[in-house]
Amino acid sequence: MAIQIKDNFLEKKEFDTIKDFISSDRFPWFFNKKIYGQKESILNYQFTHNFFKNYEVNSTAYKILFPIINKIKPKAIIRIKANLNVASNDLIKYDLHKDQDFECKGAIYYINTNNGYTFFDNQKVESIENRIVFFNPNLLHSGTNCTNVKNRILINFNYL
Repeated sequence: MAIQIKDNFLEKKEFDTIKDFISSDRFPWFFNKKIYGQKESILNYQFTHNFFKNYEVNSTAYKILFPIINKIKPKAIIRIKANLNVASNDLIKYDLHKDQDFECKGAIYYINTNNGYTFFDNQKVESIENRIVFFNPNLLHSGTNCTNVKNRILINFNYL
């Protein structure tokens, strides 16, 4: 599966509802003391929110994602996780990783525009709000933080 990028994926009203909620002080973010595969560092952490994990809904906020889920039409959901990476003075490129070790589908939905990006093979996908990139989750890829806004927020979907 080649990488496919779609801008303005949701209608503005649907997107604004998701962005406003996920960016609010009502949304629960959970501290992860280590980003998978990264070397120990004072900057090696992120905040996450697992909407769907271990074969079940894991969040009371799950239904906020229905506009995205209804549009990508998964047969089954494997995992849905939001990531929030905080800004720093230097752009940090995280280590390459795979989301899954088996064939499935994946999508990264960007909540805010910033100078961070996702890197696939030799292609950078810039973080632009309401953009989605479809990819194979067992393809090596990496992400970054950002330096020009307070944080970089995205939602990662793995599904069949």
